[in-house]
Amino acid sequence: MQNKSILSIVLCFFITSASLFITSCAGNEKIAPVEFRNFTAEIDSISKNGISVIELRSLKKEHSRFFALWLQEILDFEKYGPTTDSMQSVILSDFISKNKQVLNAIQSHYQRFPNLHKDISKAIGKLQFVMGTVKKPVIYSFFSQFSNYNTFVDTFGGQTIFAYSSEMFMNDTFPLYKMLEVPEFFNRYNKTNQIPAMLVWNYLKSSGEGDMKSKNMLSEAVVNGKIWYTMTLVFPDSNPWDLFGYSEKEWNQMTTEQGQIWKHYLDNSMLFQSDFNKYKRYFNYGTHTFGPGIPADCPPLIGNFTGYRIVDAYMKKNKAEVKALWRENDAEKILQLSGYNPIK
Repeated sequence: MQNKSILSIVLCFFITSASLFITSCAGNEKIAPVEFRNFTAEIDSISKNGISVIELRSLKKEHSRFFALWLQEILDFEKYGPTTDSMQSVILSDFISKNKQVLNAIQSHYQRFPNLHKDISKAIGKLQFVMGTVKKPVIYSFFSQFSNYNTFVDTFGGQTIFAYSSEMFMNDTFPLYKMLEVPEFFNRYNKTNQIPAMLVWNYLKSSGEGDMKSKNMLSEAVVNGKIWYTMTLVFPDSNPWDLFGYSEKEWNQMTTEQGQIWKHYLDNSMLFQSDFNKYKRYFNYGTHTFGPGIPADCPPLIGNFTGYRIVDAYMKKNKAEVKALWRENDAEKILQLSGYNPIK
């Protein structure tokens, strides 16, 4: 999972277009309308006999920003070189035709989740209440043909696009994942009910990385800790292990072994290490965190976990507001004021 240009990747589909007003759980403040667009269903519905040039131009006009991102970043249309509208209509028609069976499976799957819109809307509403920065949110579901673009967020022109690839959230029993050899760690993030959390995670990641540049391992941990801490506010009724892609056993393991992990950082002079290649393993997605001195079977993203524990301690000890937390970009100051030291 990597960032690509203005997109943030981290992780639905067949949702009819709708908009509704959200009221924050913490008050009666009205949030801007959330619009849902089932982009793949739209192009599928007009492609029974192929997408005509006129229909293609209509899609470009209606979905201008998203459509351009989908073509360029998801379908990688640049590999075809310069293309005319006529060529694009042929390529898209062929793309839809080849994926008919998968699209039918997706449609059938998402009919079993009638509350998905409500859950996403509630999450975006809470995010707006907590952060106050979400502008005219539009939620797109799209088909990526099983790429690693399971979600992306784009903020442009006073609007925020939250988009998710529906076929990447079909739960870990979906047989095509094994057939297509989708990386095993994706099973941590492919549950349909994880879509709201993955969208919020991606939004916070895309906005947080711009505000706080990571100059060393500690600052990388703290910015990810801010993201995780904020997610617990947006999803107060969820278990942290469910939000972040762990089992309860793994979460308890990291909690129990955080002293050993912290000692590992200190013994290896990692906290203020500025060479990303030397500390990136603590922030890699995967099945485990590997390396000398790391506890056996250590879950992935322990750097994120460490940052979360630091930020959580900081917020509790200083009774700070979350907006003030995001304005504070001095990771060393946050660590010092947190009093975090899990070594007993």
